[in-house]
Amino acid sequence: MRISEAFSHLPTAVARQALHDLLALLPAAVPDTAEERDSRDAAAVEAVASLNPANAIEARLAVQIAGADAHAADCLRLAVRPGIDADEVRRCRAQAAMMMRQAQSGVRTLLRMQAVREKAEAAMQPAAMERAGYWFRDVSVPEAEAAPEPVADVAVEAEQYARIYPARARRIRALGGLPERLDFGPPSAELVRAIVMGSSPALRALDAVG
Repeated sequence: MRISEAFSHLPTAVARQALHDLLALLPAAVPDTAEERDSRDAAAVEAVASLNPANAIEARLAVQIAGADAHAADCLRLAVRPGIDADEVRRCRAQAAMMMRQAQSGVRTLLRMQAVREKAEAAMQPAAMERAGYWFRDVSVPEAEAAPEPVADVAVEAEQYARIYPARARRIRALGGLPERLDFGPPSAELVRAIVMGSSPALRALDAVG
Protein backbone atom coordinates (compact mmCIF):
# COMPACT_ATOMS: atom_id res chain seq x y z
CA MET A 1 0.00 0.00 0.00
CA ARG A 2 1.47 3.33 -1.07
CA ILE A 3 -0.42 6.41 0.05
CA SER A 4 1.44 8.53 -2.50
CA GLU A 5 -0.21 6.52 -5.28
CA ALA A 6 -3.69 6.42 -3.76
CA PHE A 7 -3.77 10.18 -3.15
CA SER A 8 -1.24 11.40 -5.70
CA HIS A 9 -3.41 14.46 -6.47
CA LEU A 10 -3.28 15.70 -2.85
CA PRO A 11 -0.39 17.55 -1.16
CA THR A 12 1.97 15.11 0.57
CA ALA A 13 1.22 16.47 4.05
CA VAL A 14 -2.54 16.14 3.50
CA ALA A 15 -2.19 12.60 2.16
CA ARG A 16 -0.02 11.48 5.08
CA GLN A 17 -2.41 12.99 7.64
CA ALA A 18 -5.36 11.33 5.92
CA LEU A 19 -3.64 7.94 6.11
CA HIS A 20 -2.70 8.47 9.77
CA ASP A 21 -6.27 9.46 10.71
CA LEU A 22 -7.79 6.62 8.70
CA LEU A 23 -5.68 3.86 10.25
CA ALA A 24 -6.40 5.24 13.72
CA LEU A 25 -10.17 4.98 13.09
CA LEU A 26 -10.32 1.42 11.79
CA PRO A 27 -11.59 -1.48 13.96
CA ALA A 28 -9.24 -4.34 14.74
CA ALA A 29 -8.55 -6.87 11.99
CA VAL A 30 -10.08 -10.32 12.41
CA PRO A 31 -8.02 -12.39 12.81
CA ASP A 32 -5.44 -9.89 14.05
CA THR A 33 -2.58 -10.95 11.79
CA ALA A 34 -0.18 -8.91 9.71
CA GLU A 35 -1.79 -10.15 6.51
CA GLU A 36 -5.32 -9.25 7.63
CA ARG A 37 -4.19 -5.83 8.85
CA ASP A 38 -2.59 -5.12 5.48
CA SER A 39 -5.79 -6.18 3.67
CA ARG A 40 -7.94 -4.07 6.00
CA ASP A 41 -5.74 -0.99 5.55
CA ALA A 42 -5.51 -1.35 1.76
CA ALA A 43 -9.30 -1.71 1.44
CA ALA A 44 -9.87 1.38 3.61
CA VAL A 45 -7.41 3.47 1.59
CA GLU A 46 -9.12 2.37 -1.62
CA ALA A 47 -12.51 3.35 -0.15
CA VAL A 48 -11.25 6.85 0.67
CA ALA A 49 -9.59 7.22 -2.75
CA SER A 50 -12.83 6.18 -4.49
CA LEU A 51 -14.56 9.21 -2.93
CA ASN A 52 -12.20 11.46 -4.93
CA PRO A 53 -11.27 14.01 -2.25
CA ALA A 54 -9.65 17.05 -3.89
CA ASN A 55 -8.48 19.01 -0.84
CA ALA A 56 -7.80 18.67 2.88
CA ILE A 57 -11.42 19.18 3.98
CA GLU A 58 -12.77 16.65 1.50
CA ALA A 59 -10.03 14.18 2.48
CA ARG A 60 -10.95 14.52 6.17
CA LEU A 61 -14.61 13.91 5.43
CA ALA A 62 -13.79 10.94 3.18
CA VAL A 63 -11.74 9.40 6.01
CA GLN A 64 -14.66 9.81 8.41
CA ILE A 65 -17.01 8.15 5.91
CA ALA A 66 -14.70 5.18 5.40
CA GLY A 67 -14.16 4.84 9.15
CA ALA A 68 -17.89 4.88 9.92
CA ASP A 69 -18.55 2.32 7.19
CA ALA A 70 -15.82 0.04 8.55
CA HIS A 71 -17.28 0.20 12.06
CA ALA A 72 -20.77 -0.51 10.72
CA ALA A 73 -19.45 -3.70 9.11
CA ASP A 74 -17.62 -4.62 12.32
CA CYS A 75 -20.80 -4.18 14.39
CA LEU A 76 -22.68 -6.47 12.01
CA ARG A 77 -19.90 -9.04 12.37
CA LEU A 78 -20.21 -8.83 16.17
CA ALA A 79 -23.97 -9.35 15.89
CA VAL A 80 -23.54 -12.83 14.40
CA ARG A 81 -20.96 -14.18 16.84
CA PRO A 82 -21.87 -17.64 18.12
CA GLY A 83 -23.46 -17.80 21.54
CA ILE A 84 -24.31 -14.13 22.13
CA ASP A 85 -27.72 -13.32 23.64
CA ALA A 86 -30.58 -11.51 21.90
CA ASP A 87 -29.98 -8.21 23.71
CA GLU A 88 -26.38 -8.10 22.51
CA VAL A 89 -27.49 -8.88 18.96
CA ARG A 90 -29.95 -5.98 19.05
CA ARG A 91 -27.34 -3.64 20.50
CA CYS A 92 -24.80 -4.51 17.81
CA ARG A 93 -27.36 -4.12 15.04
CA ALA A 94 -28.50 -0.75 16.39
CA GLN A 95 -24.90 0.44 16.53
CA ALA A 96 -24.36 -0.77 12.95
CA ALA A 97 -27.45 1.11 11.76
CA MET A 98 -26.26 4.31 13.43
CA MET A 99 -22.81 4.05 11.84
CA MET A 100 -24.39 3.39 8.44
CA ARG A 101 -26.49 6.53 8.77
CA GLN A 102 -23.41 8.55 9.65
CA ALA A 103 -21.54 7.19 6.63
CA GLN A 104 -24.47 7.87 4.29
CA SER A 105 -24.90 11.40 5.66
CA GLY A 106 -21.20 11.99 5.14
CA VAL A 107 -21.43 10.86 1.52
CA ARG A 108 -24.30 13.27 0.86
CA THR A 109 -22.36 16.13 2.45
CA LEU A 110 -19.24 15.30 0.44
CA LEU A 111 -21.18 15.18 -2.82
CA ARG A 112 -22.67 18.59 -2.10
CA MET A 113 -19.26 20.06 -1.28
CA GLN A 114 -17.76 18.60 -4.45
CA ALA A 115 -20.61 19.95 -6.58
CA VAL A 116 -20.10 23.45 -5.15
CA ARG A 117 -16.36 23.23 -5.73
CA GLU A 118 -16.71 21.96 -9.30
CA LYS A 119 -19.13 24.75 -10.20
CA ALA A 120 -16.79 27.32 -8.69
CA GLU A 121 -13.84 25.89 -10.61
CA ALA A 122 -15.86 25.95 -13.82
CA ALA A 123 -16.81 29.59 -13.25
CA MET A 124 -13.16 30.53 -12.75
CA GLN A 125 -12.01 28.75 -15.91
CA PRO A 126 -14.99 28.77 -18.30
CA ALA A 127 -13.10 28.58 -21.58
CA ALA A 128 -10.84 25.71 -20.53
CA MET A 129 -13.71 23.76 -18.99
CA GLU A 130 -15.87 24.21 -22.09
CA ARG A 131 -13.07 22.92 -24.33
CA ALA A 132 -12.84 19.86 -22.07
CA GLY A 133 -16.56 19.19 -22.55
CA TYR A 134 -17.41 20.18 -18.98
CA TRP A 135 -20.74 21.77 -19.91
CA PHE A 136 -22.03 18.43 -21.11
CA ARG A 137 -21.57 16.82 -17.73
CA ASP A 138 -24.10 17.11 -14.95
CA VAL A 139 -22.56 18.63 -11.82
CA SER A 140 -25.77 19.87 -10.23
CA VAL A 141 -25.96 19.82 -6.47
CA PRO A 142 -27.77 16.64 -5.33
CA GLU A 143 -31.29 17.36 -4.11
CA ALA A 144 -31.70 17.41 -0.37
CA GLU A 145 -33.81 14.71 1.24
CA ALA A 146 -37.05 15.50 3.00
CA ALA A 147 -35.25 15.62 6.35
CA PRO A 148 -33.19 18.80 6.85
CA GLU A 149 -29.43 18.47 6.55
CA PRO A 150 -27.38 19.19 9.71
CA VAL A 151 -26.47 22.83 10.23
CA ALA A 152 -22.80 21.83 10.16
CA ASP A 153 -23.15 21.06 6.42
CA VAL A 154 -24.14 24.66 5.66
CA ALA A 155 -21.32 25.95 7.86
CA VAL A 156 -18.83 23.94 5.82
CA GLU A 157 -20.29 25.35 2.59
CA ALA A 158 -20.03 28.88 4.00
CA GLU A 159 -16.36 28.39 4.79
CA GLN A 160 -15.71 26.95 1.35
CA TYR A 161 -17.59 29.82 -0.34
CA ALA A 162 -15.50 32.33 1.66
CA ARG A 163 -12.29 30.69 0.49
CA ILE A 164 -13.36 30.56 -3.16
CA TYR A 165 -15.06 33.97 -3.28
CA PRO A 166 -13.52 36.05 -0.44
CA ALA A 167 -14.58 39.40 -1.94
CA ARG A 168 -18.19 38.31 -2.36
CA ALA A 169 -18.34 36.76 1.11
CA ARG A 170 -16.83 39.93 2.61
CA ARG A 171 -19.53 42.09 0.99
CA ILE A 172 -22.31 39.74 2.09
CA ARG A 173 -20.99 39.69 5.64
CA ALA A 174 -20.48 43.46 5.81
CA LEU A 175 -23.98 44.19 4.49
CA GLY A 176 -25.67 41.48 6.51
CA GLY A 177 -27.08 39.98 3.32
CA LEU A 178 -26.90 40.25 -0.45
CA PRO A 179 -26.15 43.65 -2.01
CA GLU A 180 -29.05 45.37 -3.79
CA ARG A 181 -27.25 45.29 -7.12
CA LEU A 182 -25.82 41.85 -7.72
CA ASP A 183 -22.91 41.38 -10.09
CA PHE A 184 -22.56 37.67 -9.30
CA GLY A 185 -24.79 34.62 -9.02
CA PRO A 186 -26.58 34.75 -5.65
CA PRO A 187 -25.99 31.90 -3.18
CA SER A 188 -28.98 30.35 -1.46
CA ALA A 189 -30.67 32.17 1.41
CA GLU A 190 -29.50 29.44 3.78
CA LEU A 191 -25.89 29.90 2.66
CA VAL A 192 -26.16 33.71 2.96
CA ARG A 193 -27.34 33.35 6.57
CA ALA A 194 -24.44 31.01 7.33
CA ILE A 195 -21.95 33.51 5.85
CA VAL A 196 -23.43 36.43 7.82
CA MET A 197 -23.87 34.62 11.13
CA GLY A 198 -20.88 32.26 10.98
CA SER A 199 -18.10 32.59 13.55
CA SER A 200 -15.50 30.20 12.11
CA PRO A 201 -11.90 31.45 11.72
CA ALA A 202 -12.28 31.65 7.92
CA LEU A 203 -15.37 33.87 8.20
CA ARG A 204 -14.01 36.01 11.03
CA ALA A 205 -10.91 36.65 8.93
CA LEU A 206 -13.13 38.48 6.43
CA ASP A 207 -14.08 41.03 9.08
CA ALA A 208 -10.44 41.84 9.77
CA VAL A 209 -9.73 42.88 6.20
CA GLY A 210 -10.15 46.59 5.68
